[in-house]
Amino acid sequence: MFIALRAMLRDPEGKIILVWVIAQILLGTLVYAWLEGWSPVDALYFSVVTLATVGFGDLHPTTDPAKLFTVVYILVGLGVFAAFIAELTKHRAATIARLRGQDETSDAEAGAVAPGAASPQPTATDEATRT
Repeated sequence: MFIALRAMLRDPEGKIILVWVIAQILLGTLVYAWLEGWSPVDALYFSVVTLATVGFGDLHPTTDPAKLFTVVYILVGLGVFAAFIAELTKHRAATIARLRGQDETSDAEAGAVAPGAASPQPTATDEATRT
């Protein structure tokens, strides 16, 4: 995952999404600490749990302004968080494909057959050298 995160940081679009996610979590942390009087750790925890749609229920907003903020925070934040997860998944898939491609290349250079692949068919040259 860290390789994919580093790849995401090299991508301009990935950087923008990452900054938005960090800003969203930071905003939630600051607002919940202010409106609810929670500690920064509790506010950060609630912000992340809310955006990740986990919702353990151990913390919840109790004031009307915090409840209204939560509605907006969820509606805006879910889109930002989903974009972050999609971007991270894209980079993770590309990293895995690249690593598998390197493995297959080294296997092909060594003459090995990839697991699940069909055995190579003999060529006319192979037939001629066997006889």
